[in-house]
Amino acid sequence: MKRALRFVECRQLPLQERISIQTLYSFTKSPILLSPPRHHHVYVALNKKIPLASIVANDEQLEAFHSIQLSQATYNDRHVFRGLLNRITYERSRETKHPITYYLQEHDTQNQDKFRVYEAAGFQYFHQTKIYRLPLIPCEKNTHRYWTLELMDYTKRAEWLVSRNTYSHTLPEAVPMTDERFAQESRQQTLFYTLKWCQQPIGFMKVRLHMYHLSIQEMHLECEAPQIREAISFLQHKFFYGFRYIDEAQISATSLQPDLTYALLQHGARVSNASSYVFTQEVPPTPIYS
Repeated sequence: MKRALRFVECRQLPLQERISIQTLYSFTKSPILLSPPRHHHVYVALNKKIPLASIVANDEQLEAFHSIQLSQATYNDRHVFRGLLNRITYERSRETKHPITYYLQEHDTQNQDKFRVYEAAGFQYFHQTKIYRLPLIPCEKNTHRYWTLELMDYTKRAEWLVSRNTYSHTLPEAVPMTDERFAQESRQQTLFYTLKWCQQPIGFMKVRLHMYHLSIQEMHLECEAPQIREAISFLQHKFFYGFRYIDEAQISATSLQPDLTYALLQHGARVSNASSYVFTQEVPPTPIYS
C-alpha cells in the first residue's frame, strides 16, 4: 500500500495530531508540543495521521552564529527518519545565504542504528560528553590563596559570554550561547562563574544548584595541566565549605577536554554511566532560481 508521508513542524498540525507525537517518546522525554518556546521546532514525519519520526530543532543561534541544535530524535521507521533529517536541512538551506552548522545531540549512546542513519544523512561524530562525580573534600593548600571564584551577574555577562563562546566547541552542547539564553538560564537559577588565578581569568563554569545536587554543566580552564589539577583541588575545597550538605559535584566534560578529564580522575572523580554524543554537519545555502 502506498504511504502518504508528510513532513511538518508540529505547529502546523491540529491539536490531536500534535499530541499524537508523544507516542514516539517515553513519558518523561517528550518535547513540549502545545506551547513550545519560539526557537524550538518539533519536526515530525507522519504516514497519514500516524507519526513515524520526530526531532527537535533549536534555531536560537541561527541569526548570530549560523548554527542549529538538533535533539530528542526518535523514530519507528529509519528510512522515514533519514528523509526527515534531509528535509529539515534542505528546507533550512533555502532560507539563508550562509552555511548552517547543525549540532545533533544524542543521549542514546547504545543505538548503533541511529548512528548509521546520522552518517547516511551526512552527519559526522564530533565529541562525547561524560559526567564525572568529583568528591568534595577539605584539602586546603597554601597555593589556594592564589585562586578566586567570582560569581557573574547579568550586568557582567558580556565578558563571560565572549570567553565562553571562544571555547564553545569543546563544551557539551558545542554551540555558542546567546545573550537571550544567558538571561533565560539566569532566571532558572543557573550560576555563572569565572575562575581566576592571581586575579587573572583562566576559566569559567556554568553551574546548576539543586537542593542536594551540584551540577557543573560546563567548565573550561585555559592553562597547563599542572595548573588545571591545582584548580580542581581548589574547587574541591571551595565547594566543600560552600555546600556542606553536598558530598560531590557532577561535572560534565567532553572528549575534547583531555587535560580536564585527566585532572578529575587524578582527584578521585568517578565516571558515571550517563554520556552523550554530538554529531555535526555543515550545509551550504541552496540557491533559489526564479
